[in-house]
Parts: sequence; structure tokens; C-alpha cells
Amino acid sequence: MKEAEETLTVIIFRGARANPWRLKVRKSIVRHGLIFGLALLLIQGGIITHYVYQWSQLSELGEIKQELDTSRARTSNFSTEVDGMKKRMLVLETLNRKLQTMFGLEADEIQGLPSGLPGQGGEELPYEELPYNGLQEEASPETSISIEKTGLPPEVSKLGFAMDRKITEIKSGLDWLSQQTELESQILEELSAVAQKKAEQWASTPSVWPTKGAITSKFGPRVSPFTGKKALHAGIDIGAPSGTEVRSPASGKVVVAAYDGRMGKFIRIDHGYGIETTYGHLSKIHVKYGDKVHRGDLIGLVGSTGKFSTGPHLHYQVAVNDTVVDPVHYILD
Repeated sequence: MKEAEETLTVIIFRGARANPWRLKVRKSIVRHGLIFGLALLLIQGGIITHYVYQWSQLSELGEIKQELDTSRARTSNFSTEVDGMKKRMLVLETLNRKLQTMFGLEADEIQGLPSGLPGQGGEELPYEELPYNGLQEEASPETSISIEKTGLPPEVSKLGFAMDRKITEIKSGLDWLSQQTELESQILEELSAVAQKKAEQWASTPSVWPTKGAITSKFGPRVSPFTGKKALHAGIDIGAPSGTEVRSPASGKVVVAAYDGRMGKFIRIDHGYGIETTYGHLSKIHVKYGDKVHRGDLIGLVGSTGKFSTGPHLHYQVAVNDTVVDPVHYILD
């Protein structure tokens, strides 16, 4: 009776005519079997759950790596653009230094580098030629520890650290560009002001013939055709038919438009910067006192007025700081 309570009988019917099979199994075996099956089911469930988790992790890591690759490509392109901007900035810096020299300005002490920067030197190669490609450099101990803390695969972590390093380089380049842009902008403003002043000075400097003709009497000592004595000819005489146009050789302001007994009808123009020009023996004056003229403007006509004239010509005189000079030195064409 006790044995019947400790066993289970399993009857298997094989058909209407065949005798059934009877299988007796101890309850303890059935109980252990159920426990083992349940444990096996739990283990299989855990394995499947871990597999699914790992699969999702791999998928997520793949997406992260793809995003890092894309970001790396964009960062590389941006870095190339920054390098190009730095090269163009260096070209601008060189041009500014040349213009400073041309305009007689003192070169900057900074010369394109922040003040106080320690001395540096050595041969340099373009960034693209360096053997390091952002992934092949051996990780330092600090980097290795950081990689272990992230829990990411080494190639993904190294790519991330390489991107951080590249971004730091780009930020440094942008900071340099910002400083250099401010510096060069200041220099350009100074150059612009000087160039405007120089342009005004050049426009006000006599540089062309006031009329067409041959020089009949040069500047300097000569025997006066009127007194027969040695005298200083304060300008040049340009022989030309009466009525030939006389034009201003530079910009300026008419300070005299009158008649003189010796010079006849004459004009004097103040060009600024200490330069004055005089035009004598005119047959007609086309300007008046206070008029502003520019290079090439008609101011009068060749004539032979005044007692110190032997025939139609233009007496052309240039004075710098109240001292007469040879006008030929102020004729470029």
C-alpha cells in the first residue's frame, strides 16, 4: 500500500485487442524531472534573452559606428576647409606686410602670431602627409583606461577619441583664425586710410604735360633774352601755337587767375602737400580764383601775353614748399 502511494502508474493503450502497457514511475523521479525541466526552461529563456540583448547591442553599436564614421568624414572635410582658410589668411598676411612696406608703414610686432608665443621651429609637413590617420596611433595608458570605462569596443572608442582630438585641433584653428582676422582687419583699416591719403596725394601730384609742344627753354641758369644777363629760369618754356589747350596736370585749387605785367595772363594752382604750379603768358584763362580742378581739366590757352614773352609758348613752373624745382621731374609721360 505504501509502495502504491510512492509510485505513479502510466497506462498506454495500444489498441482494442492489444494489452495496454503499464509503466510505474516513482513520484520522486517525476518531481525531480519537473524541477529539472523547469530549470532547463529557465536557462534556455535566459540564453535567448541574453542573445536578443546582445543582438540589440550589436545593432546599436553598428549604428554608433556608422554615425561616428559619418561625423568623422564631415569633421575631416571641415578640417580641410579650416586649413584652406588658414592658408588664405597667411596669403592675406603676406600681402598686408608688402602693402605696409609700400606705404612706408612699420611692420607689426605681432607678425600674425599672438604676442608672448614661445619660440617654435622645426620642419613641418602638411597634416594629410602625417603617418597618423586618427586610428592607428597606439593608445596611451590614460586613453586605455578611459576606453575600458566606456564599455565600448576598442575600435569604436578609439574612433571617438580620434574625433575628439580632431575637434580640438579644429577649435584651435578657428581660434587662430579669429585672432588673425581681427589683426588683419585692423591692418586693412590702417592701409585703407593710408591708401586713400596716398591716392589723394598722387592725384594732387603733377605728373603729365600741361600742353603739347617742345621745350624751348629749360629750367635753371640761362642768359636772359630780355636783359642779356645771366639769370635763373624758374620753369620751362613749352613752345606751342597760340590757342593750344593748357590742362591741369593734377588736382588742386586755383589760387591765382590774373594778369601780371611780366607773366601776362597767368594761373597758379595749389595742389596741396606743399606743391604749386604756375602757367604764364596765356592768351585766355578758363578758370577763376577758388575753382577746384582735376588732372586733365582745361584751364586756359597758350598765348604770348606779358612783356617777358618772345612768342607763343607756355611758361610752366613747379614749386615745392615755396622753392622752384625742375618741372621735368614732375612729368612722367
